[in-house]
This record gives sequence, C-alpha cells and structure tokens, in this order.
Amino acid sequence: ETGAMLVARICQLYPNAVSAVVVEKFFNIYTKWNWPQPVLLKPIEDGPLQVRVWNPRLYPHDRQHRMPVITPAYPSMCATHNITNSTQKVILAELERGSEIMAQINAGKKTWSDLFERHDFFHKHKFYLCVVAATVSTDEEHLKWSGFVESRLRQLVLKLEVTEGVELAHPFVKDFSDSYLLDDVKPEEIINAYGTLSGEELLSKLRKPEKDDKEKKQIHLTKLFIGLDINLSKTEGQQGIKKLDIQYPCSEFYSLCKSWTSFNESMHLIQIKNVKLYDLPNDVYIEGEIRPKKVSKKRKKLTSSDQLKRVKSENSPIANTNT
Repeated sequence: ETGAMLVARICQLYPNAVSAVVVEKFFNIYTKWNWPQPVLLKPIEDGPLQVRVWNPRLYPHDRQHRMPVITPAYPSMCATHNITNSTQKVILAELERGSEIMAQINAGKKTWSDLFERHDFFHKHKFYLCVVAATVSTDEEHLKWSGFVESRLRQLVLKLEVTEGVELAHPFVKDFSDSYLLDDVKPEEIINAYGTLSGEELLSKLRKPEKDDKEKKQIHLTKLFIGLDINLSKTEGQQGIKKLDIQYPCSEFYSLCKSWTSFNESMHLIQIKNVKLYDLPNDVYIEGEIRPKKVSKKRKKLTSSDQLKRVKSENSPIANTNT
C-alpha cells in the first residue's frame, strides 16, 4: 500500500510519463526527498467523525514519524509509522542504489534485470538474531502466538538500535515456518536446533505432520531474523575487546511477549538466538542461490566474530533460552 501511494505521487507529478520514466523519477525524487516532509496525494481534510487525523503540529507522536506517507482517504493516517532509525537507513540506501542502477541503465551499462535482482539480506551481515516463536498445540493457535510475536518485533529493533555497539538492526520482512511431530523429542531440543544450519541434522530426522496426524502432539515454529551491523572498539585506557551485551533488549522483549493476554507457558515458547552468517539455515536461500562461504585465513588478531559476546550459560537471553 505504501509503495502504491509513493508511485501514485510520482504519477501525479508526471501524469503523461511512460512507465520507465516513472520508475526513474521514483528513485531520483525520493532519494532527494526532504524527510520528514510528508508524501501527500491530497490535502489533509477534517471530517465529521470523532477520529484522530494525522497532525504533527497537534500530536507529538506524529512528529516522531521519520518518513511519513499519508493515506488519502479520511481520516488521514501515516502508513509508515513503524519505520525506525535502522529501517530508514536501509530504505534510503536502497533508494540510492536504485537511482544509481537507473543511471547505469540509461547509460547502457546495466539492464532492467539488474534493478530486480534478489535481495542479499542473508549475505550482507556477519551476525543475525533469530527469534523463534513455537507452539505446542494446533496450527490455528500458533498463528495467533506467532502473529503477536511478529507484531512486537519492532519493539525489539528499537531497543537494539539504542544498544551500545549496534550500528544497525535490520529486520527481515518475511518469516519462515515449520511443523514437526513430537514423538520422542522434547520441544526444547527442537527449538534449540531450529534456525541454524548446525541444527538441521536433528530436524531432518523428525517427521512432519500429515492429514492423519491431527490428533498427535505437534510443535509449530516460526522464525524471524534481524540482521545486525556491530561496531565494537577497545575502550580507551583498558585492555581487551569490548563485548556486545544485548541481554537487556532481549529480556524486555521476552517480558513484552509474555504479557500477551492469551499466553500459556505450557503451550507458547519463545527464544532469541545469535546465528552467525555461516550458520544460517538452508531454507533462507532459494534454489540456485549460492550460500556465502567462509574463507579460512590465518588471523593474527581477534576479528569482529570474536567480539560478539559468547553464551556462558543456558540462561542467557541471546541464545538457548526457552520461556
């Protein structure tokens, strides 16, 4: 919907332009857009209903919107209220990239297929957080629980953004889901394995439910990924490497999810784990896509992979924690 409104605004500005020009103007104009100046398809109007209309002069919360795109129908609302500092950086970078590709297409150096290349989300970050929502119940029950967790993921991103050492917390736009029969395997074992390449050996031995298995005990899982860019430096006057500590944002997210009115600790489970680039599961890549490969080099000093805080116990909120 937001994309359609952004394109519609370009069509208003260039009503007689062919589609190729509309695409080019889209990237050129929004790359230079003076955010948070709102994108409007028509003037904001008051109406007869006792409903709130987007108004940054009146409402402080509306002034916090970073890239406001306002719906044209009454009552006018901001369709992009959930954009955070990190996602704004990602959007602006993609707009800039699109503008550069369009310039090269016009120069004959690239083709339209270059503009529509698949994303590189699962190639570009060294570290990822994998949020696993699991339900030991029906698929319908899991849809409610996983939907709630996904709706609160933005709160985790906001808390990660203000964590020292985190430069970017980029949530992936889609989730991944699976179901398994609980024969002789504990739910915790499956959750610990789920979301990592190293855990796929265990998962491959499990049976997936079929139509005749509705009465059998099952576990349904959904995983969500957040890509992390971190910048850790030595603390002045001290020896060693400063470690990334995300225990607080993760604990806050756990508490937020468990505050769900329908939460049942015997049925609903959640875990946040640290997954390095080379341990991402296979299902995040499509057929024909080449996984990033680890280049073995002799290292004389610690690299950024050594800087990420390691899990010291089963109770750490960054990994192997089931609640």
